[in-house]
Amino acid sequence: MDKQFKGFGLTISQVSALSGGLTNACLKVEAKEGSFVWRPISLQAKILGADRAKEHEILQALSDESFSPNVYGANEEGLLVEWLEGEVIALDKAQDVAIELMITVHQVPLDGLSEQIKNKPMSLKDRIIDYWNSIVPENQTPEMKAYFEYFSQQEESSRFPYCLCHHDIGAYNIIVKEDGYGLIDWEYASMGDPSQDLTIMITANQFNSEDVILSYCKKRHLNFDEWNNAFIHWAPWVTFMGALWFLLGHQLLKNTCYQELAEREMNKIRKLLPLS
Repeated sequence: MDKQFKGFGLTISQVSALSGGLTNACLKVEAKEGSFVWRPISLQAKILGADRAKEHEILQALSDESFSPNVYGANEEGLLVEWLEGEVIALDKAQDVAIELMITVHQVPLDGLSEQIKNKPMSLKDRIIDYWNSIVPENQTPEMKAYFEYFSQQEESSRFPYCLCHHDIGAYNIIVKEDGYGLIDWEYASMGDPSQDLTIMITANQFNSEDVILSYCKKRHLNFDEWNNAFIHWAPWVTFMGALWFLLGHQLLKNTCYQELAEREMNKIRKLLPLS
């Protein structure tokens, strides 16, 4: 059996590739001991900002929660986590579930997290800079360069106190289980401004922003106007970050659908934040 599974003590019967997002060169591992997902440490994942070590620590801290997969083991090659049985939720049924999961994540006690993770929140600005620097010059259009220069010169100040954030609560990461809902793919999870996390969720799923913010604020007894203003502030940041993520996807996989999605996000940002 492949050296990547060395040290886990599994009696493996089958290994199969999983389809999924850009960072997912993941495998389903079926063994006598159970079913698992192998999440490798790959150059592609690192370029896109996935952090397996942080993912490992966060999932271990969430081990008593019913919505997150448990970690079975880790080595220098990657992370082996529990396979959550169930089906990916349909997008038209996802909004209320996504809001509830986000609230649950945002209210998780932080006792199990190291000071290193607590003191290093995710930065949209840093992510934009890292993505831009990974895009080859021939793919950097003058328009994108103008937006990059705009965001790289802006101050990024949090609107709300930091909490644990998933940073990718899309319908594609929500599993309908027999006993509730599961949330997978924690590779972008970190401390962060919860209004950035909310903006990422609304943007990724193309939810109605007012409906989601109203529901989130009502359930948490928060001020709608403050959170709606934060969404309006962060939406261009998240949209441009998404455009760069898709452009990187096209660069890495040579898949034209990612190029089309990058252009879709650029069309959005032209309306959200016209520079000329």
